[in-house]
Amino acid sequence: MYMSLRICSVASGSKGNCIYISGRRTSLLLDMGVCMTRVRGALAEIGESMPKDIVLTHTHSDHYRYVGAAVKSGLTLHYNRVMRRFVGESEGAEEFCGDICIGDITVSPFAVSHDVPCFGYSFYSEGSKISVVTDLGFMPRPTLEAVSDSDAVLIESNYDEEMLRKNTEYPERLKARIAGARGHLSNTESAECVAYLVGKGVKNIILGHLSEQNNTPEKAVACVMDALSRHNLRGAANISVALQNTCSGVTEV
Repeated sequence: MYMSLRICSVASGSKGNCIYISGRRTSLLLDMGVCMTRVRGALAEIGESMPKDIVLTHTHSDHYRYVGAAVKSGLTLHYNRVMRRFVGESEGAEEFCGDICIGDITVSPFAVSHDVPCFGYSFYSEGSKISVVTDLGFMPRPTLEAVSDSDAVLIESNYDEEMLRKNTEYPERLKARIAGARGHLSNTESAECVAYLVGKGVKNIILGHLSEQNNTPEKAVACVMDALSRHNLRGAANISVALQNTCSGVTEV
């Protein structure tokens, strides 16, 4: 028997993203940037089957690539109506503009700053709350405060500033996009957010959407640990990393 909500990252990174979330009676996927075969295999590892619903953060290919195939196989896509022109009309797709209920899980969206319409989400069930916030160029204080009462937060820690600066394969325009207000959170920015959240009582932090070219799990975690130490919070929360090619463990709250 598990708690009210569970979260497991099937894949997280620049090449494909998919997150599994379940309540006692309902499960769903957040994004479908990896193929269904991989998702089914990952879920089988944790003793779960394919959900019937997908919630979409945005339409960049690393989050959206396999949504069409999933919908054709019978899954229902839920997306915010501001994405309509990116998603297009499709059977098996349902628009929303506010909170929705999928079984025993309440799904609450909030807009984040990215270069296409993009949303973070909080998921509620039986008094538990999990929040996922990735693909944003900066973290507004109201958004940070809104997720600070979560039991678990998966937060972006996309790039190490020095690695991005020294990356000779990336043109300066791309570097500017990544580091800009409509790009991604750096390790330093993410770490300060984590320290704030842990200070507010969040007990489970998952670092996600790490760049394979401009970051390492070790650098992301070290940056968080440094921030927690500076705020006298080291050891106050469980810190883990969601990886690109490996299914994460299951966090239960």
